[in-house]
Amino acid sequence: MEADPKSNAPGSASVRSPLPTKTSSPRILCADHNPYFRYFVSRFLRDCGCEVADVATASEALSLVRERPDDYDLLIVADWLPDMDGVELFQMLRSIPCATRIVVTASELSDDRRGKYESLGASLVVITPVGYSELLRILKLPLMVSGDEHRTLQRGDTTSGSAPVSSAS
Repeated sequence: MEADPKSNAPGSASVRSPLPTKTSSPRILCADHNPYFRYFVSRFLRDCGCEVADVATASEALSLVRERPDDYDLLIVADWLPDMDGVELFQMLRSIPCATRIVVTASELSDDRRGKYESLGASLVVITPVGYSELLRILKLPLMVSGDEHRTLQRGDTTSGSAPVSSAS
């Protein structure tokens, strides 16, 4: 069942189809099991002019990206989804030929697990909950991260500009 992406209130069905024809707006896929997080992120990003698809499972995210790998400018994926481990999802997404940046979100993350995401090529690791300032940083991601640089955005960070929040080493 497909939901209207502009009224994807918590608890409603998630978007299960690719975004419409590509436009100049940033196109983002948000995959998280928490309907309130998806709603908050999707609504904020839409208000910023982005086109957003949101899904509750890893299999939905994989299906959308496999269908049209060049449709998304940014993927925001949770470390934990009900049907697949986040690292496994990340590896599967990276096996799809596309140049999409991937941001990983988690409420808690060990240094080892964060290091695993960074070694796999995560553009950013965000510790949730996130606020508007963190979402703005994510939205500016293509301008602030290049090459093999990795960043970890900590809860409550309000650093502005393009300076790194913290470099993973």
